Amino acid sequence: MNYPADEYFVRALEATWQVQEDDKDPYAKQTLAMLMKEVRARILEVTKNDPKLLKKVHNDFDLNQSGSLTIDEVTNMIARLKISVERKYVYAFFKSVD
Repeated sequence: MNYPADEYFVRALEATWQVQEDDKDPYAKQTLAMLMKEVRARILEVTKNDPKLLKKVHNDFDLNQSGSLTIDEVTNMIARLKISVERKYVYAFFKSVD
């Protein structure tokens, strides 16, 4: 069996998620930092810094009950927190917190 090169998979993911593997763009880094800050602030606002409530909120977003969030669950979480951001930054956020 013949497998395509890794480069093929990298390009396929970049096309699907609309994100470049090589994010050296200062705007992208700034947007990701702002997204991190906003997600944290909204979650703290919702949970009122209560660890039990934080666990409940996590479980509410963890639809498959795996114990960790998938990219789709993170995308849903960001949308439910009413944070507007391009999908490519959601993927970068997911990669940075995974």
